[in-house]
Amino acid sequence: MKKRKLFIKKALITSLVLCAFLCSCASTSEKIVENPIIEEQIVEPAVPEPTAEEIFLQKISDYSITFTNVPAKIKKGKAFSSDFEVTVLNSNSEPVEGLEICFEYPSKKSGSSLSFENLIVLSDENGVAKLSIGTVKFAALSKVTAYPNIPDGLNISQANLIAQTAYADFKVESDITTKGAIMFVFEYTESGKPSKNSYEILSAIRKKGVTAGNAPISDTDYINASKEKIYKANYQYISDQLDMFGYLIGGTIKFSSPVEKTDEGYVAKLCADIYGIDMKTGEVIYEETTETEAFGSNWNYAVSNCKDKLIQLSVDSIMFGL
Repeated sequence: MKKRKLFIKKALITSLVLCAFLCSCASTSEKIVENPIIEEQIVEPAVPEPTAEEIFLQKISDYSITFTNVPAKIKKGKAFSSDFEVTVLNSNSEPVEGLEICFEYPSKKSGSSLSFENLIVLSDENGVAKLSIGTVKFAALSKVTAYPNIPDGLNISQANLIAQTAYADFKVESDITTKGAIMFVFEYTESGKPSKNSYEILSAIRKKGVTAGNAPISDTDYINASKEKIYKANYQYISDQLDMFGYLIGGTIKFSSPVEKTDEGYVAKLCADIYGIDMKTGEVIYEETTETEAFGSNWNYAVSNCKDKLIQLSVDSIMFGL
């Protein structure tokens, strides 16, 4: 009897231990279910699609555009001897075919104001695009610009194409060397009083091969007259000599401000207001204001240096503007 009771007691204890173990496992299992480990998911941001503007700029980013032929200067009323020509290459120095090149060039002149036109030309198999300009009926010292044409609908300014833009000189000289001129460019003193008809301008024009002489009208009577009055007064004197004096060049040379003394010396500032009139028509076809400054060790040197510089600039402007 005692052995049986002991066996029952041991069996009971074993059952209780087993039950406790199972309950413990069940409890642990429930905790795992109630608190699962959630892995954090990383979401990659969406990459925006490139715009049409970005696609175009990327396409031309490695292109270079260079003027490979620029015709020499001509005189008004003539045509350039050859075409303006650009060559388009990629980053491997290979020609780019089929690129639309926009040429922007002077096309008209009203008074002294130039108007420009655009012409679009496709580059050929050699990467070459050419601009042909016919007879030019006006004088100008300007530029021809070439850059990739911006397709319709794209919001791109020409400023975005600076790296792919090329420039060439557009030089059309006045026919003043064959038509001649009379001069009425008056100089003023530092105090603002009229002094004399500018011999320096007259001499510089003559050195360019121009038949030129002083205007026949009285300086004192016409110094403040209108351009129209000055033209009509001169026309009365030279109406039978228009083949020799086809233009009237008028204007003033004045001090922009009094000569200034500095620690290094003196500085002078002068301004030239010059205009040109066609003596046959009376039309004002040229107007230009040029201002410059120069230094000198004394007053005379500063003024002389400044005047020399101003006259050279003004005469060059007249030769390509009249």
